[in-house]
Amino acid sequence: MQKQYKLQMKCFKLLIILSVSLILFVKASLACDIVLKKNAVVNGRYVTLGDIATVHQKRLSNFIIGASPYLNNSITLSRPYIRSLLLQHGMDLSICGSQYVKVTTKGIILDDSEIFSIIGLKYGTVLRKKSITLPYYSGYIFKSRLKRIDKDMRFYEIYVFKKGRLFRKIPVVIKVKSKSTLVPIASRDINSGVVISKSDITYGKIAKLPPNALLTKSIIEGRISVAFIKKGTVFTQFNTKRYKPVKMGDLVKVKVVEGNIVIYTIAKALRGGYDGDIIPIMYISSNRVRPAKIVGNKIVVVK
Repeated sequence: MQKQYKLQMKCFKLLIILSVSLILFVKASLACDIVLKKNAVVNGRYVTLGDIATVHQKRLSNFIIGASPYLNNSITLSRPYIRSLLLQHGMDLSICGSQYVKVTTKGIILDDSEIFSIIGLKYGTVLRKKSITLPYYSGYIFKSRLKRIDKDMRFYEIYVFKKGRLFRKIPVVIKVKSKSTLVPIASRDINSGVVISKSDITYGKIAKLPPNALLTKSIIEGRISVAFIKKGTVFTQFNTKRYKPVKMGDLVKVKVVEGNIVIYTIAKALRGGYDGDIIPIMYISSNRVRPAKIVGNKIVVVK
């Protein structure tokens, strides 16, 4: 019984010692001007004090400690080194926390398989002098566009979006060994005067591309056929043209917006144009001329 009591007392004393040590450590941390992390991850060109410290003065957040390590590599910064660097800039600050900070640069490397996945190819050779790298971020969105084809060479541009905004453009050249080329073609017979829709376009292999071939689906969609286009035919600037929803002299439906009030009327287009173009219109009732924005087939908006 006495032995059990002594063991309980020993455990109780040990618990008190640990609690006191923890309290002293927290107090010491709070008393420090800077508390260093044990590990830090960066994705920029430089390591800043804000990257490596959990506690620091706000004004020192962007203070540069040094250059970042190479992509997916790390360096170790010691507490004395950081203190001496601050002293060189006239800042005598107390530092605690970890004795050493391991700084790692994380990034994303786009290898050939990822490039093919973004572009939508299954074969070929990516021609490049160095690897394509991006700062580490989990929410990138990638889009691509085929700019041109020269024999067995394809010239693409990869668009990298971050938080809904264009972050970077990456040119990519791919050598395709196949004798045929995969390009947009008509998925069905298309009569003259038809506005080409998404369902009218598919992809097929063509041994020889005609002059002025249209190589991007987004460019073809919305154009109008100027001749009969047979199923399997390549779209070009000769058999299609850009669709013009308003022509000079057309009577157009005018949407007039005045605050919360919307009024519809009729006017005459004094010039033709495409979606988004600003053209002059003349009201039928008053002959008054106003600028208007084309928003659809014979539809304009005046604000």
